Amino acid sequence: MPPIPLRLSFGSTLLALALSLVLAVPATLSAQQAPLTLREEGGEVNILADSIQQVGGTTNLLIAIGGVEITRGATRLLADRVELNRDTGEAVAQGKVVFYDGEDRLVGERIDYNLKTGTGVVYNGSAFSAPYYSISGERMDRIGDGVYQIRQGVFTTCEGDEPDWSFKVGSATADLNDLIYGRDASFWVGKVPLIPWVPYFAAAIRRERQSGFLFPQAGVSSKKGLFAKVPYFWAISDSQDATVTLETFTKRGVGVDGEYRYTLSEQQRGAASGFFIRESWRDTRDRPDTPNGEDRGIFSLRHDWQITPRTAFKVDAHVTSDDFVLREYGGRLRERTQQRAETNVFLSHRWDAWSLVGNILWYQDLTTPRPVELQRVPEIRLQGTRQPVPGVPGLLYEVESSYTQFVRVVGPDGSRLDLHPRVFLPVPVAGIFTLTPFLGGRATYYDQRVVGERNARVGGMVVQESVSDDRIRRQAEGGIEAESRVSRVFDMGGAGGLAAVQHLIEPRATWLEIRGESQKAMPQYDPNIDKIGKVSQVTYSVTNRINAKTVAGPNQEAVRWEMARLVLSQTYNLLPDADQPVKDLKADVLLKPNEHFGLRGDAAWNVYGLGLRRAGVGVTGSYRDVSAGAGTRFDEITGYHTVDGDVAAKLTRHLDARAVTSWDASKGVFVENRFGLDIHWQCWAIRLEYIARHRNEDEVRFSVNLLGLGQVGTRTGAGIR
Repeated sequence: MPPIPLRLSFGSTLLALALSLVLAVPATLSAQQAPLTLREEGGEVNILADSIQQVGGTTNLLIAIGGVEITRGATRLLADRVELNRDTGEAVAQGKVVFYDGEDRLVGERIDYNLKTGTGVVYNGSAFSAPYYSISGERMDRIGDGVYQIRQGVFTTCEGDEPDWSFKVGSATADLNDLIYGRDASFWVGKVPLIPWVPYFAAAIRRERQSGFLFPQAGVSSKKGLFAKVPYFWAISDSQDATVTLETFTKRGVGVDGEYRYTLSEQQRGAASGFFIRESWRDTRDRPDTPNGEDRGIFSLRHDWQITPRTAFKVDAHVTSDDFVLREYGGRLRERTQQRAETNVFLSHRWDAWSLVGNILWYQDLTTPRPVELQRVPEIRLQGTRQPVPGVPGLLYEVESSYTQFVRVVGPDGSRLDLHPRVFLPVPVAGIFTLTPFLGGRATYYDQRVVGERNARVGGMVVQESVSDDRIRRQAEGGIEAESRVSRVFDMGGAGGLAAVQHLIEPRATWLEIRGESQKAMPQYDPNIDKIGKVSQVTYSVTNRINAKTVAGPNQEAVRWEMARLVLSQTYNLLPDADQPVKDLKADVLLKPNEHFGLRGDAAWNVYGLGLRRAGVGVTGSYRDVSAGAGTRFDEITGYHTVDGDVAAKLTRHLDARAVTSWDASKGVFVENRFGLDIHWQCWAIRLEYIARHRNEDEVRFSVNLLGLGQVGTRTGAGIR
């Protein structure tokens, strides 16, 4: 964690206060009830005490007694008694001494301070700095600006006279603007010396970020052996930092993990991370067949640049050395089950009704060693949303166009240019519904012509064969859109905290006809464009929607949201040779009655006896200190069926529990289960977690977090993430 600064420089301030007293206070002052204000070059000094006396003679002593309070600017000194020797510069503050310097606070039974040399001693003192740092000692010798030598010191971030944990040191040096380090240290939990002796101790106590080593982690893995992680945080500048971690696995090798974060301006920022390991200690019989042998790694880069309010540049890059490295070294299930390592580079500009997006897509398929990737370098899209035709009242138009250069190892690659404009004429009918006839065309250019198919040498998959041939597929389309909208508002009168509920019914139907020429022998890059042929169909849907509005309280605005939605849709194929003209019935549902419960789902049902073809549902709920979620995803065609669930609960004030599960219902196995406990107090926390993976590493993780010091712990059977 970034270290935190502590400034406790009271020497110059106290010196100024004392010199103000020496030079400006009269020879004898009787007890005063009102504060005494002295105007000096550095500002006003206010002195308040039950009694202020000037004692003459060789000692020339100034004494303030009873509820002494001296303030100057942001500083304030409190004590029961303050004595100042005007000749030697020695000042002694006694009796519950408290000195405030901005956010810092120092307390002690007595402070001896030489106003001329800037040195002094704090007896039985403690230094406190926001938000939680505390350093105390039997004797604290001030040897410089904010620098102390401490005898029999205690360092902690816990509150109270008897902290839950602390580091005790025989001798230490504390730079309150930097760090504390000492010798002959011990770590105590309450009154128990959990670690009786450590030869050396150091901790950062700055408020600002500071370079330095973070607490290491260690553990053991059933596949990777004993391992250790030693992280180093590098505060490069106010806008840059990095964390570099040396990682060693006794059954794998030595690796390094790093993350670099930067902010170039308010409009430009990003982060880069990577992991590299040389598996020189790994048993060759256990090593997967990877192209780089012993060298394996992961790299990612994200960069966001808002060039202008309408122009943006983004990079989201992910690269792996092989198909298995994420599966073996990923910490979360979503990392271990990732199917693609994808790199996207976007440059976009938008107008009020138009957008231009350039994209480079390059990815690595992690599910198969076959070279099935279809790269797009680049893809340029120009789109115009539905908008009025200039000079023609009532007529609208929209445009979809793209240019793509496809690159791949197996199968046809090449260029494709697609242009798809359409015009619309909305016609309201008696204020009940709207008919919108439309006409359009599509011209798609290819520089390849498919001449056949073959079985690829790698993997045996069927691929197209093509030859260079410039050709244009030409299509004309037309149809009619029909839509309506019926709504009614119900006054709820505050029932359930609702002021009103709106019910909307939105039926919609679209008849589409497409005819064309030169529609055969097309390379199949993208089915949404390349598979379009002769079309005659009607798509119909009905949407039921419920919108809600809460009762607005005093000086509050009402909250509006979509409480429920149900969409049913289907397509009917009008072509005479269609075997099964009625397509799957599709449904999409949303339910969000309040902030505690939510449901989202979709499904597709085959009407020719095949039943449910695809479905997905997710449910979330929370009540007081318990939150839970469950979901399932099913696809009959691919054979994919998973069930996921998670629950988290605050069992007591200091104990939280959580569990996450993922079940592959198609195979009847649990992919991953996680169970965890979090025990937390004011200044420390313990996390326990057990992870069970199917045919993979099981882990037991244990970590301790000391407030202000970061995390220490072990992972039994753990990977690196």
